[in-house]
Amino acid sequence: MSATFAPLDDGQVLEWIVDSTEHLAEVAALVGSRESVPACPGWTMRQLVAHVISGLSGWYTHNITHGDRPTDLMTAWDAQPDLPRGNAERLCYLGEVTDGFVALVDSIDLDAPCYVFQERFTARGWLLRAATECAIHLQDAQETLGDPEPFSDERAATSLDETLRIMWRGALLIHGDLEAERVPDTPIIVSATDLGVGWKVAKESDSFRVELVESGEPATGLSVSGAHADLVRWLWGRSYPGELECVGDRQLIDAWNLGSRT
Repeated sequence: MSATFAPLDDGQVLEWIVDSTEHLAEVAALVGSRESVPACPGWTMRQLVAHVISGLSGWYTHNITHGDRPTDLMTAWDAQPDLPRGNAERLCYLGEVTDGFVALVDSIDLDAPCYVFQERFTARGWLLRAATECAIHLQDAQETLGDPEPFSDERAATSLDETLRIMWRGALLIHGDLEAERVPDTPIIVSATDLGVGWKVAKESDSFRVELVESGEPATGLSVSGAHADLVRWLWGRSYPGELECVGDRQLIDAWNLGSRT
């Protein structure tokens, strides 16, 4: 049986990005630029902020504006402008690049064909990817102060759908693993029990398929289920599935978690 959920609309996704970067700037100003970020080993808060800025000002912007053809990934990443050196100036700049990204998205047709990780999608794919990344890095910053704030139900559903449909596919393509034995041929079901929806993900040598399923369907093969807050963090490699119910070979489940490698 198929399932449905109501994703955020484009305006709500943009609002989510603005919320995430505003709160990231607040946390960064509070804890200081030299604070280490446990969720991103080796990074300080300054580096985390720089990473988010680089995505919005370079990576995502370049991919959206050059989406008529597959983009060399390093060219897209190197498209970012130089960042201010001062920490206060850098936090202000985070707001500026967020405003610039919002203005860019407002000026384009998000339904226009656009390559996303070398696959033909629409420009909306990069908008959703940017929203999830900004949000998870806000959680990374919040973790320096205690427990990160979980996503709302609507934002979590949108993030989970994006991660499994776009980020997982992208990870396979970036690393050339669509045909690799490292990623199991056995499909996996990822279910958010508190949202009532799940995603069945399957790969073949020349395809990658994702379909919605009811979260209460009997678990067979490989499956991971739990509350959306735990699933989001597991998919991003921020936690081990201690609070999640796993069915099947744990090593195969871990091998499927493509998001934790990006």
